[in-house]
Amino acid sequence: MRMLHPLKLPVVAVLLLLTAGPVVDAQESDALNFFRQNPSSMRPLFRTDPALRRAPVSPPRVARPRSREDGEFQQRRLMIPRSEQDLAILPQSDRPYVPVSVFVHVLGDSLAELLAQGLKEHLADKGEIGVLRKARSSSGIVRDDFYDWNKGLRDLFAGSEKVDLLVMMIGSNDRQPLRDETGNHEFRTDRWREIYAKRLDDLLGIVQEKKVPLIWVGLPVMQSQRLTTDMLYLNDILRERVARSGSTYVDIWEGFASDQGQYAAVGPDVNGEIVRLRTADGVHFTKAGQRKLGFFVAKDIDRLLSRIPGETSIAALPSDLSEQIRRDAPGLAPYSLQSALPLPETLPLLPVIRERPLAGPVMVLTEPPVTAGGQLLNGRAATPASEMTILVEQALGYGRVPFAKPGRADDFLTR
Repeated sequence: MRMLHPLKLPVVAVLLLLTAGPVVDAQESDALNFFRQNPSSMRPLFRTDPALRRAPVSPPRVARPRSREDGEFQQRRLMIPRSEQDLAILPQSDRPYVPVSVFVHVLGDSLAELLAQGLKEHLADKGEIGVLRKARSSSGIVRDDFYDWNKGLRDLFAGSEKVDLLVMMIGSNDRQPLRDETGNHEFRTDRWREIYAKRLDDLLGIVQEKKVPLIWVGLPVMQSQRLTTDMLYLNDILRERVARSGSTYVDIWEGFASDQGQYAAVGPDVNGEIVRLRTADGVHFTKAGQRKLGFFVAKDIDRLLSRIPGETSIAALPSDLSEQIRRDAPGLAPYSLQSALPLPETLPLLPVIRERPLAGPVMVLTEPPVTAGGQLLNGRAATPASEMTILVEQALGYGRVPFAKPGRADDFLTR
């Protein structure tokens, strides 16, 4: 077969298009006429008959787990008074709501803010105790121009908020010169220590005047060696002044230090697990560290609340039950323990227990059983001491087993 030249192919294609055009038009016109005459034969590409449509299948509904903000818990949250919603620890869904009756105010610097959060988490099961965070970051006792804590305490007691107990943690920002009417005084000088102690006494005196229990939390060990030395210096002053005022001082140094007393970013938490307790800056606390910090303070909070009248954790029993019954139920007859449980006039004497000696008589287990006269229990004379020595030497020195005696445990022939 002869092949066409490549230059002739475009010419042939143009000729085919010109000759095939009328045929195509004719075919299209015949098809259109057929569908115009038989419209029922037309079928759309997609069926649109409503009877043939299927309703969209929605995915099955899966019950979403109830969160703390759903259902019964949300209703209980609405039951909390609006004035207590910012401080009360919301109860779990399986525990009824307990109104807050004891208000603990936490004051201090940024470390006190973390302490307040740790106390809230640690006292979450005690709904009657509300923790209020009144800390001021970057505050201290040296600079009263930034925030005056003496004025802040007076305003707190003069306000309408109930104050049952105070927790204070402050001092990490006091490593700076102190100014008074005589001028500036450098940190850790004798004059600085004197003025700083005086300001602490004034602050503690305001609390003593209101007779409110106070827990002062000491400063922790820091990552910086110089900062750690300064914290020890401040803790000595704080411990001394707080002890003189009669308040409670909580030392947390060993709780966040290693066995050698050095800074430790990782250590045991309240459950004994080894976790990270301090943040990367070497000063503040992580979540686990906050909880551990609150654990140390919560023990003293429970101890001090037991001394507050009307807020005791362990109710004291009345000394006279009859007085209580007359007060609560005056219609009942007076109750007497002696009439219910009559006691005899004379009580039997208690048996005398003789004093027992520290050690009993010494008994030699290797000697043969003998009577008081030195005779064997089977009637034969006891083995002389010289013969016993020979038997011991033969057994222990030469390894010779002594002959079995009749009736002894090693006498297998006469059994």
